[in-house]
Amino acid sequence: MKKVLLGLLALAGTAGIAAANTLTITNLTSCPYTLSISGTGSGGGGAMVGAGASITYTSGAGLNIGAIKIMYVSGTNFTQVNVGYGFFYSNSIGQPTPPCLTGTYFTASWAQASPTDNATLVIF
Repeated sequence: MKKVLLGLLALAGTAGIAAANTLTITNLTSCPYTLSISGTGSGGGGAMVGAGASITYTSGAGLNIGAIKIMYVSGTNFTQVNVGYGFFYSNSIGQPTPPCLTGTYFTASWAQASPTDNATLVIF
C-alpha cells in the first residue's frame, strides 16, 4: 500500500509538466530570412536562418512550437510567408521577389503530426 501511495504521489508531481518540442528548419534558398516562432517562450523575434542553412529551435517549458512567420526584408522590399500546424504550405507568389532568389517566389512547407510533436520546416 505504501508503494502504491508513493507511486500516486510521484505521478501527481508530474501533472502539468509538458515535454518541449523542437522545430528543425532547412533553408534551401540563397536568401537569409528573419523568423518569428511561436512557442519558444521569447516570441522568437529576431531569429535568423541563413542561406542554405539548417537550424533547430526548442520550445519553451510547457510550450509547443506550432507556427512560424518567415520574412525577407531588404530596404522597402518586404515579403512574408506564414506556416504551421493546420496550415502546412504557403508561398510568396504575388509579393515582392527577394533579389537573392533565382525564381520569382519562395515556398515554405511544414510537417508536424500533432501540436505537441516535433516539427520540420523546409524553405525552398
